Amino acid sequence: MSKVNIVNTINGSVFVEVREIPFRHDWVAQGAKFAVEHEVLEQLMYDKGFKYMIDTGMLYIEDMEEKKALGIEPEEATEPVNIIVLTDKERRRYMVNLSLDEFRDKVRKLSYEQVVQLADYAVANRLADFDKAEFLKEICGRDIIQAIRLSAQNKEA
Repeated sequence: MSKVNIVNTINGSVFVEVREIPFRHDWVAQGAKFAVEHEVLEQLMYDKGFKYMIDTGMLYIEDMEEKKALGIEPEEATEPVNIIVLTDKERRRYMVNLSLDEFRDKVRKLSYEQVVQLADYAVANRLADFDKAEFLKEICGRDIIQAIRLSAQNKEA
């Protein structure tokens, strides 16, 4: 039986329990990995909650061949197409280096959860390009500019 690494990509804990299999695991922090048997992973994909976590990139399967076998990525893909998980370095590049048009194109390909993580990263790192912040606000409702202002006010108080 082959094992497949599943990684927590969000800034927080992710808990999965599927009693029918049975399966139970808590990815306690961003970057936490857990190896799951291929057969168990196939069964987990039938659980709506787990599938949502995979489809939105909250939990990420590293192995491209495994993603193709599960139908998560197209057979011809050589790099992720459907589920794009950004590293902090890529988030910084999105917020600092990309033109507004390129930023919009790339952000539209991200899942809602990934856009929220990008907005949270921008707030935490005080990356407040006005046009990019407005675009993120339209998509996920997070007001980066206001959040940075509030954070600065809290530090002064």
